[in-house]
Amino acid sequence: MTNICQAIEHELLCIKRAESLGQDMSLGFGSDMSVAMWRYILLSPETMRIEVSRDFARACVQLLQNAVHEGTIAPTYDIKHPIVMFLPDFAEKGVFVLNHNHRKNTNDPSKHQAWIKDVTPISKIPEFGVSIPLSENDIYNPEIIKKFDNVADATEMREGISDMNVMLAAVLYVMSQPNFVTQTTVGSNGVRKRLEKKNGIPKERWSRIQWNVGKHVQREVRETMGEEHCTALHRVRGFYRTAKSHYNNVTKIDGKWFQWIEPFWRGHPAFGIVKSSYAPNFTEEEGL
Repeated sequence: MTNICQAIEHELLCIKRAESLGQDMSLGFGSDMSVAMWRYILLSPETMRIEVSRDFARACVQLLQNAVHEGTIAPTYDIKHPIVMFLPDFAEKGVFVLNHNHRKNTNDPSKHQAWIKDVTPISKIPEFGVSIPLSENDIYNPEIIKKFDNVADATEMREGISDMNVMLAAVLYVMSQPNFVTQTTVGSNGVRKRLEKKNGIPKERWSRIQWNVGKHVQREVRETMGEEHCTALHRVRGFYRTAKSHYNNVTKIDGKWFQWIEPFWRGHPAFGIVKSSYAPNFTEEEGL
């Protein structure tokens, strides 16, 4: 299975070959994306490059949907530097999900979007060149629509990209939760050094994100956090509990004082993850 180091090295090689054959690097579909921008994102020293499995990403979506459903966070995310997420077990050779700080003069969350990109088949470069990463909005472009057999296929593609955007937001959300995940280096040290020397990509800017699990983690949670955390990770909804008037965040209901407890996470992924009915449905197809 290809890892993110190998996939990005392959993409850079394909871009170089396509450019030498005359592909227009600046061509795009109006969503601030082109092969030149794709190359910039791949090469930028500030780009975060992460690899996650499809199952991991789906579990992250379930956790994010819990928090969004209860209204404690907005269903969006902010990008300060470019990010490339690679799912090696999605589709035949893996899929890139990427974003960068492309919003201009607006803080409107609806303006945020992700692009997806398959791994370029090097054998098809002479005929097709390097494919341009696509966003959900790009699928409305007449040039793109022509490539689909029917409207239903275009709609399915659009929905697939939207799901990928949610996946990226969800992975970033879970990465921000302490103790839930581990970040380990991905790819061989030789490949990372070669990419740093040849392309200027810092060798520490590669991470494989996984759940922080294992018997040793269970022992650590039990010793440091207590038995109450030795349960599957789940979201506890906000609730009122009886209180006294001098407590913080209290309200009087029917003559009695109650304190509002904000929603919070309980448990740890080392003991499993409670699945939620709020999780979106993903298709089981191997490609988008």
